[in-house]
Amino acid sequence: MSRRPSVQQEYQRQLMLRWITTITQWMMSAGAILFVLGLVYLLYAVLFAGLDSQSFSAQDQARIRDNLALAGNALLLGAGFVVIGLAWNYLEEPIVGVVLLLLAVVFYWGFPFLIGQFGALPNPDTLRDFALSRIRNTAWVLFPPGLILTVFVSLSHAIKRLRYGSSLDQTLKLGSEVSQQQVQRRFLGKCWQLPYCRDYVRERCPIYHARRTCWREGVGCMCEEKTIAMALKDVRVSDDPEKNVKYIPHNTTLSKWELKQRCNECVIYNEHQRQKYQLFAPLTVGVVIGVAYFFREPLQAQVLNLLGLLDSLLTRFTLMPSEAREGVLKAAAQTSEVAALVLYIALVIVVLSYALRTVETVIFKWKW
Repeated sequence: MSRRPSVQQEYQRQLMLRWITTITQWMMSAGAILFVLGLVYLLYAVLFAGLDSQSFSAQDQARIRDNLALAGNALLLGAGFVVIGLAWNYLEEPIVGVVLLLLAVVFYWGFPFLIGQFGALPNPDTLRDFALSRIRNTAWVLFPPGLILTVFVSLSHAIKRLRYGSSLDQTLKLGSEVSQQQVQRRFLGKCWQLPYCRDYVRERCPIYHARRTCWREGVGCMCEEKTIAMALKDVRVSDDPEKNVKYIPHNTTLSKWELKQRCNECVIYNEHQRQKYQLFAPLTVGVVIGVAYFFREPLQAQVLNLLGLLDSLLTRFTLMPSEAREGVLKAAAQTSEVAALVLYIALVIVVLSYALRTVETVIFKWKW
């Protein structure tokens, strides 16, 4: 038998987590300082120091290159500290990974473009070129963690949606105090076949005797219990459900939109939506994984074509002469089959996460 952790063990665990959180927060602060100092120094060297217009002795060149390398190391170290802090403190925030990916693009392609707007780009193998390369190297500190965090968050959210999707994005006002009842349940059944239908109400409910559903009729025991309970007063219920339809008390004072809003906030209807999600979520997972597996070759080819398209756009607008003919993204994916497979799996996970988010939105927010 597994032993539950003692109070002392739980306290020590919480203390350790707080200690790690404090350290990572300090790392973020120190990293931000190093990052800013290194970036400012390198930008000054590229934009304002006039390194290309001056002639330096070999000793001065070595000294300046060492200083630029030191600033570049400070920039990379600061970026690394910030990334570690973000990964620990904001692990489940979906925006963090996306921001890191965008920053990687900015540092690798954005800075050369912006620098080119202020003046000439540095010539190859010069001190300015060395300084700019130190800035661009930051992309390789930001891109891998950004990709990992994006995939991790997408995967964890997908798992949570499969397990706890019923509790997400629901606003329950009608019947939220009603507990589940011991009734004969049916998956995706009518309202009186769901666990929140109460026996004493069902016996006098015209919707039950008509074998209809409350959300189709726009009235039910959670929103108008008294009206439902009184609908069959002094009425002999027929054995033919169709003859009992006329006793359903429809509300004519509310619009269709207002009636729908009541259903959207009802515990019975949301239980129906929860079961609907239990059906469609695994189907969505199966469809996405099935398509990704059985059509992996043409889809991987399309991914490479997409990378080639991005490469063509980047090389068209790049201001770096040495990269005008390089296909950086597509070449990197084609160089290694493992890299191409990892990229493909990462994209599948992201697509799966957003597919589940779409299903969740349709079922729990739009209430379809």
